[in-house]
Amino acid sequence: MKLRESRKLFYTEYLYKLVLRNELNNIFRSDLQKKEKLSYARKELDRLTEDYRNNLPMTKRYYRSAVAVDVQDYFDAMLLYTALKSTDDYKLRIDPNSAVTLFSNNKNFLLGLADTLHTTAIEFWEPNPKHIELLKSNTRIVLIDTPTDLPLKVFFNSKRVPKEFANWIRANGDKCKIGTIALDSLEQFGYLNGLYMYVRDEKILNLITLLAGRSIRSIEKLVYKSNIDK
Repeated sequence: MKLRESRKLFYTEYLYKLVLRNELNNIFRSDLQKKEKLSYARKELDRLTEDYRNNLPMTKRYYRSAVAVDVQDYFDAMLLYTALKSTDDYKLRIDPNSAVTLFSNNKNFLLGLADTLHTTAIEFWEPNPKHIELLKSNTRIVLIDTPTDLPLKVFFNSKRVPKEFANWIRANGDKCKIGTIALDSLEQFGYLNGLYMYVRDEKILNLITLLAGRSIRSIEKLVYKSNIDK
């Protein structure tokens, strides 16, 4: 298992993250669980179990094809299902490339699950213990390794941004920074959905809020680690 250091709360709530690979990850997608918690996952696992007991090939549906399921993935999917049924203290995300990501504030739950799995393609993310209280005190903090003069990171949503905002950005390079792709998108289309910029201080942030208005989705505060490790 690979250990990684996290620098912020995941989804502004969770301290820990477990990432694993499993070809059956799609059966855990939340939009497929129509009846009750993990009902679709249970149905698919029951189907695979029946095939396994009857010594038949286990397959999963992939568009119009049937793809073979590895026994290890089947066993791990069963373990994952059992673990998720036992608690609600988590958030589940199904990612591309067969990844399953679990977020939780229960470290023992995630590590206990990781210990039972057969796959070795696992990552566990956690913050430095001495930073935990700081992260919990402000859910928008992100720890960084190098100092910055632009400690506020502004993310934009899908609402239209006044194109004149691009002129202000070009004229105030000492107060903010934005990527070339983001600036081109702003100038051509007036949208910055999913993109971001860096801002010098709260005073400039207030001005940007007036200029960009309802197009701001969220704001993160970048904190230089050495300043809190002294």
